[in-house]
Amino acid sequence: MENEYEVIANLNEETKKIYEKHYNSAKYDLLINSEDMILAKKTNADVNKEKEEIVINVLQSMLRKYKGQGVIYINLTKVFNSILKKINDMPDVRGSNNAITWPLRQAITKAIVEKINKNSIT
Repeated sequence: MENEYEVIANLNEETKKIYEKHYNSAKYDLLINSEDMILAKKTNADVNKEKEEIVINVLQSMLRKYKGQGVIYINLTKVFNSILKKINDMPDVRGSNNAITWPLRQAITKAIVEKINKNSIT
């Protein structure tokens, strides 16, 4: 069974408190809990913590560039686990590695496009 990862970015203070409460009650670990961003993880499997931290830092860096897009929610379970599988056997992993940056950028872009499409329909 894989770990579950969810990220919510561009949160205001009140909304952030609500999501923190939800994730704590659902027994998620908060890997990022910054001023306007939460990355929550529900643990089912062991992972290499160093490599997971590299992916987290890249994700956080990327999401900072999308501050003007409103609240962004992304279920990163498949993407995150796929990235960790790809980089698990790599001896020297850097944050600029395409195996990390490309899938994350795709997931972020997809979430923004889906949000725009959803808002334009209603």
